[in-house]
Amino acid sequence: MATTVASAQRSAVMLSAVRLPARRVLSPAFRAITTRGLASSPRPRVPALAYNVRSFSHPIKNSQLQTRQNSNDSTNLKNWGFEELNASLPSAPDSPTHKPILIDVREPAELKGTGIIPSAISIPLASQADALFLTPDEFETRFGFPKPEPVEGEQMVFYCKAGVRAKIMAQMAVKAGYDPATVGYYWGSWLDWEKNGGKAERWDGDD
Repeated sequence: MATTVASAQRSAVMLSAVRLPARRVLSPAFRAITTRGLASSPRPRVPALAYNVRSFSHPIKNSQLQTRQNSNDSTNLKNWGFEELNASLPSAPDSPTHKPILIDVREPAELKGTGIIPSAISIPLASQADALFLTPDEFETRFGFPKPEPVEGEQMVFYCKAGVRAKIMAQMAVKAGYDPATVGYYWGSWLDWEKNGGKAERWDGDD
């Protein structure tokens, strides 16, 4: 009997010595620290790029921009058409009526191939761009005829092959000091003149 009681006491002592590890309770602060690195950070939102179609258009060339800027200088210049110009040409060289001073601004090689509008004079734009800025004496020395000077009731009318150079030359005339009221250009120029059956004269000037 005593032996049985002693054995039971020893078993109780051994069981008390063997304890299961207690579950550790983590404080809220510790949980925040230990789980902060595990939390997945939200991915930054990349704003969508707004594409403007116009921003991808071809850049305007300097020459095109200059032409647009110069276009404002010609708003007060008269734009002649075939009917008006053809009707304004005198039927005879000694006609007392005022006729426009026709100025062909094409190059000499072009004139040799097509001829010129009757009574026109040649002042090439590309090779003689400073012509209208010359003094009367300088002009006559270079070209062999007087510098164009419209009198009351007259107009200078510039023309070329299609009208572009004519318009530029008309703008240059204004910058050279000519009264805009006396300056005009023939839009369509030689191509329009020829298409409508306008008369032509042979040009025998120097190259």
